[in-house]
Parts: sequence; C-alpha cells; structure tokens
Amino acid sequence: MFQNIRHHIGIKVARLRFRKKAPPLTDFTHSFSNARSALVIVPENSEHRLMAIPLLASLQNKFRGNRLTIVIHDSFRDLSSSLAHCNVIALRKEHLGFFFLPKRSLVNNIARQEYDLAIDLNIPMVISAAYLCRSTKAVLKVGFVKEESDIFYNFQMNTSPQTNPRAQYDQLLHTMTMF
Repeated sequence: MFQNIRHHIGIKVARLRFRKKAPPLTDFTHSFSNARSALVIVPENSEHRLMAIPLLASLQNKFRGNRLTIVIHDSFRDLSSSLAHCNVIALRKEHLGFFFLPKRSLVNNIARQEYDLAIDLNIPMVISAAYLCRSTKAVLKVGFVKEESDIFYNFQMNTSPQTNPRAQYDQLLHTMTMF
C-alpha cells in the first residue's frame, strides 16, 4: 500500500515537472523512417521482456550503423549480451529516488545524447521508464496507452488488454513502420 502511495506521488511530481514543457507539435509522417538514433527502454516485467526480443532485434537492425541506446533493468543483464551493437545503460535501484523517479545523474547521462525516437516498451505503467522517455528531447516519444500516459508520450499505442504482449509488440512495430 505504501508503495502505491509513493508511486502516485511520483506521478504527481512528474506531472508538475513536465507541465511547463508542453510537447511541441509533431508531424509523424516520416518520424520513424527518418529516425537516426533511438532510446529504447526494455520492459521491467521478465515475461514481457522475453516477448519484446523480436522487436528489439528489429530495432537493432533498423539502427545498425546509427545510434541505439537501450535502458535495461540491472536484474536483466543476461539480455545485454545479445545487444552487442548498442549502448546499454543498466537501470539500478540506486538510480531511483523515493518516489520511483530517476535521479538527475541518470537523466543527465541519458540526455547527453540526442535521440530522434524514444520508446518505452513497458505495457503497464513503470514511472521511471516513462519519466526517462519524456525527459529526452526526442521528437517521437512512444509508449502504450495506460493511466497518466498523456504526460509522457506523444505517440501512444492502444491495444486490447486481452491481447498477449508479443502481439502488442508486433502491432507496435507494424504501426511505427507505417511512419
């Protein structure tokens, strides 16, 4: 219960933090196809993480020769070995504050690079991932529709809750390739 209160307060803090920075109007026409660099946040849920591997491989192919940065939870370091051509940032517990928001040092580390595209692959709300996605200067910030997601993303994928995660990731990739 106390964890839920901290999470709720974290979302309120994020809302206050980003209220002054209204996202600019974005033309999605060629935003994915013209993207040269991307930040991808791997799902926190281990089951979803395994189902997202084909999407990660596809993104790795798309950004081959360009810049792809992947944020992965420290407990899932086994996945980082398959991401040889990517910059991998491990998200550790010490990178998060009391309200589950990333600390300034991590945000600054990620903000050192410019990204054209930021993708949060967490299907349920993970406030640290959503916050990192929003704090980038990426033109296209992609996430799944969830409570409070309007604060963090300018492109949201709305999928049925009954759809399995692998199908949701496939649908996300298919939709992005249309742009």
